[in-house]
Amino acid sequence: MNENMELAVRIVRDSSGNITSGLVVGECIDQEAYFILSMNPGECKEDPIIGPGLNKYIRGKYNQSEIDMRIRQHFTRAGIDYDDYQERIKLAIN
Repeated sequence: MNENMELAVRIVRDSSGNITSGLVVGECIDQEAYFILSMNPGECKEDPIIGPGLNKYIRGKYNQSEIDMRIRQHFTRAGIDYDDYQERIKLAIN
């Protein structure tokens, strides 16, 4: 996906003009994390439990450790290592 979260497409044609490839495939951990964090429970039909529903934390009285625990649970369920991803974010910011 590109920076706008749309499919990244680069059409490649052979000498006859036929499309030989198009979808760009690469590292996708940031996109997976984005989708997990943006979901609410029940939105993913393959795994209805996944989706931390972070919008309820905006006005709620939750502390940082409760939110971190919720994100960690859902990342683990999706196969993303929470600690590694935190380090990845810190490196990207710096």
